[in-house]
Amino acid sequence: MFYNLPLELNTEDWVNILSDQEVTTKVDFNILKVVFESKNHELTASEIASQLKLPHHVAINSQISRFSKRIVYKTGIQPPKLDEDKPKWWHIPFLGYNKNGKFPWIMRPELVKAFERFLDEEINDEHVYLDEVIHDEASLMSEGIVKQVFVNRYERNRAARNKCIEHYGSQCVICGFDFEEVYGPIGKNKIHVHHLVPLSKIKHDYKVNPIYDLRPVCPNCHLIIHSKKEAFTIELNFRSSILVNKP
Repeated sequence: MFYNLPLELNTEDWVNILSDQEVTTKVDFNILKVVFESKNHELTASEIASQLKLPHHVAINSQISRFSKRIVYKTGIQPPKLDEDKPKWWHIPFLGYNKNGKFPWIMRPELVKAFERFLDEEINDEHVYLDEVIHDEASLMSEGIVKQVFVNRYERNRAARNKCIEHYGSQCVICGFDFEEVYGPIGKNKIHVHHLVPLSKIKHDYKVNPIYDLRPVCPNCHLIIHSKKEAFTIELNFRSSILVNKP
């Protein structure tokens, strides 16, 4: 039997799910990545466990079940139901079928496309936003030493970042630099996004508001903002934006 029940999630929905760290945890992402990189995007839970060096496939089943429940809670979709009208949680990210007593999972086509887009954007972010971090000064004391960096996950939340840029544009709010204007199409939307609320004041359950909490800034200005322990703040007025060093 081939399990191919439809799901009310398109590629864009899956991109948003992958971008939402409250839904897709690092563990979820690693499991999906293993399946995505396999032949035909197909693996059994036991094969996934083996590649991730886990002793048993039960951990994979449980993780995918929790992941799928978070998707249902976040999106409001109805989970696929088969025998006895019970939800088949694995069937949200995967299709499946019986094969010689085994049960391979196949990543849904919409999720495959979303994963391809997500990975492409991750590669671009790695190059363009490498300095979108706060450096540990102690790690920079000698040349050649491995640098420890801390990334503000609220600034790197893709969905929030995109909404911020949609609202404010991709010009730096401080100096006006525009990557696309200087470098052409390859520079489109290539801008850092800075969080106005200090990290020390962000709580675990904090919900970022892309319009009120984030601002697009160029790498140079972003570096200056984080050049001291207590970051500079951005003061907005009708003519321009300036950095303020508050005591």
